[in-house]
Amino acid sequence: MAQRRSNMKNTFLFLLVVGIFCPLIKRSQVISGKSYKEYFMEGNQLMLENNYALAIQNYLAAYELEPYNANINYLLGKAYLYSPTEKNKAEQYLEKAINKVKRNYIPDDPSEKSAPVLALYYYAQALHINYKFDEALQYYDRFLQAIGKSAKSWEKEVNQKKTQVNYAKTLVEHPINIKITNMGDSINSEYPEYGAVLTADEQMLIYTTRRPGGVCGERTADGGFYEDIVVSYKIDDKTWTKPKSLSDNVNTCGHEASINLSPDGQILILYKDEEGGNIYYSQWDGRNWSIPMTFGSDVNTKYWETHACLSPDGNTLYFVSDRPGGVGGRDIYRVVKLPNGKWSKALNLGYPINTPYDEDGVFMHPDGKTLFFSSNGHSSMGGFDIFYSVMDENGKFTEPINIGYPINTTDDDLFYVTSPDGKRAYYSSVQEGGYGDKDIYMISIPEGAEKPVVIYKGKIVAAFGESLPEDITIILTDKESGEIVGMYRPQKNGSFVFTLRPGATYKISYQSNGEEFFSDEIYSDKSESYQEIQKELQLEPVKVLGKIIVKEKSVILNVTCFKDIKNKQPITNAVFYVVEDKNRKNYGVYKTDDNGTINNIFLSAGKTYTLILEHDHKVIEERVIQTPQTQLGESLQEIFFLNKEGSQSGKKYISISIINSNNKKPIPDASLLIKSDDGNTIEQMTDNKGNINKLELTAGLNYTLTSYKSGYYGESLILNASELPDGLTIKTLNIKLDKKSKEDITRFEVYFKYKEYAIDTNDVKWKNFITNIIKRSQEEKVKIFITASASKVPASMTNIVLSKMRGEFLRDKIYKYVVSHGGKKENIQFKINAIVSGPEYSKKTPSSVYEKYQYVKAIVE
Repeated sequence: MAQRRSNMKNTFLFLLVVGIFCPLIKRSQVISGKSYKEYFMEGNQLMLENNYALAIQNYLAAYELEPYNANINYLLGKAYLYSPTEKNKAEQYLEKAINKVKRNYIPDDPSEKSAPVLALYYYAQALHINYKFDEALQYYDRFLQAIGKSAKSWEKEVNQKKTQVNYAKTLVEHPINIKITNMGDSINSEYPEYGAVLTADEQMLIYTTRRPGGVCGERTADGGFYEDIVVSYKIDDKTWTKPKSLSDNVNTCGHEASINLSPDGQILILYKDEEGGNIYYSQWDGRNWSIPMTFGSDVNTKYWETHACLSPDGNTLYFVSDRPGGVGGRDIYRVVKLPNGKWSKALNLGYPINTPYDEDGVFMHPDGKTLFFSSNGHSSMGGFDIFYSVMDENGKFTEPINIGYPINTTDDDLFYVTSPDGKRAYYSSVQEGGYGDKDIYMISIPEGAEKPVVIYKGKIVAAFGESLPEDITIILTDKESGEIVGMYRPQKNGSFVFTLRPGATYKISYQSNGEEFFSDEIYSDKSESYQEIQKELQLEPVKVLGKIIVKEKSVILNVTCFKDIKNKQPITNAVFYVVEDKNRKNYGVYKTDDNGTINNIFLSAGKTYTLILEHDHKVIEERVIQTPQTQLGESLQEIFFLNKEGSQSGKKYISISIINSNNKKPIPDASLLIKSDDGNTIEQMTDNKGNINKLELTAGLNYTLTSYKSGYYGESLILNASELPDGLTIKTLNIKLDKKSKEDITRFEVYFKYKEYAIDTNDVKWKNFITNIIKRSQEEKVKIFITASASKVPASMTNIVLSKMRGEFLRDKIYKYVVSHGGKKENIQFKINAIVSGPEYSKKTPSSVYEKYQYVKAIVE
């Protein structure tokens, strides 16, 4: 970051990449009216001080006075090559410089009008930067020919450059599929932004900016502002808050730059331009970031330490240093945390990570195995490229792999961090359409390989009008060993995140002032894919209650898993995913115990969840449940059977025909209610021939099939799927349409016109139906199964959304009537099945055809 330097060849200094600035001697801006000689000499002095921005300004002023002078074109082109953001401009000046080259070039002489032979080398570099690969190869060869006897000393470096050019050609011909998106004006400005680091949930972004308004108001030698570290929080999928200074403990009237963040967001690693360049860390204590501290041991030296990252478990620190004794240039080292809490002595990672060239920008993925870093060695396509290497079971790293073009370019590419699922990455870049200087961009990588990482993403939401209490601590304990494996403090926006070890069961304790106010138990599935578990806790008003209480904590789900209904052998190690349907969020992953049970899964009231049973990494069943609208106490029990085919290997199917028992004619658009003794209820409708085709049944379960149409009900058919033969069974059900049965106050149905979903509460059927619910709820639990349907006529809100809206509208209407007419709301429980049914839409088809598929139906148990 500030004043980072790297020796190249023996003749010049080369400034690295992001956020680089600041010579030691302050210079003013270019003053007009000076002579060519004055601009020339001033530019040369600034080049020695690595102040390329001001050197370019002086060279440009000299160029305006003598535009055909090969020497000033050469110097201007070289200065642009050293600049962090404008290397592409070097070609046009060096192209003029090579037209007048001589061997006895006199450096630092303003009367010199020719360029040195070295201009050919720089011109080849400029062509390489601008993706003119074939021409670049030609001019590298021309440079070797032109320097004559000195060619031997340059061959190694030039051959490496030519190798990079050829490799660049290959990568550009085979680009990877990515999308690069500017993170917008909430994050970026006309000033430089870089050093983006994020928590594993990608909800908090910390980065470095050189915009005005920081701790120091004065400008630095290059005319810019001092570096400050800022923080921004994600509001929704696309929007971020405006950045705020991270902390007065971190930012000073000097340069501070963010370089890495632990996945849980508790430890920030930063760079300070002190004592040659050192690495520090700051810890989040739930209220503020601490004053930066050193890691100890021999991490920092009198040499240049540029970058560092922690392993996800916090026990290994990888860092970059140019200290003597390495493989070459800057190398990656590591120290490990000892049992006494101190750090070991530094160990060079050696082959295959480090090369005789430079490595930098190290980042360890939350999987704890994949190491990303930048190198201008290895198979780079020019300058620094980003590579990754994977640690094997023995702690050895594999041969690094270039991540590819267009993430890597012919320029320097460093400081790359990825999301836990490997589908996104973040970096700083100068691109067309940006806000003026280096901006922070997000890279979407749709074909990126998922990493086997389990992320627990949580958020604690304060009551309306209150701030989040500052003394909240989340303690993570390994249930098997009883060891505390992590302690976390939520960020200012209430979010927190941590990684879990696959295959382990954890207890999560939420505490305030040492007292637990909520707990959870979670299983981290051992899978080869990326997993996210999300939890949101809403707090009751602390000011009113005087303590922290979690809102809607009282719905408890208990799950049991058996082999099958006949052999009720408990299934251990069955995995259940609980998904909150509103946003398809993974609410939790749990594992059955020796009794085949999972107890005390806390859910929110009045929400829809999908329960997914998985065994041996195969999905066995998905089941949707609706939690009751309750604030008191509620316990739900769900039973699952692992063996869907029962004791037989074949699958069971049933087809139903519904006919009029009087004339034996099929009844189209009749409804069939199918209820199984595992608690599931679904509804199907007959086609124009009165048939419902091939419903799959689970062997071992008992089913009750009831047919009805327009208030006429047939006899119920009860069957056990295990008693049916494998394959297809055909059954016929009868409805007497000429004799209406006694009105069934346990059922209610309404058919709608296009896009309608309202209920007529003056309807006699509705009043009888809701009165029955109110009376029953005063004495017992009442389960209400709602089936909502939308036809396939196009709707602006989408048909499935319209269907869900109809079902939820009826649910809400029932709930409000029960509450307002003396029923007990805690005794009401809903399950909603939303479907889209009927024929495909055609403009030629009358609307009346679709109206029989636009309905909502409710059945009370």
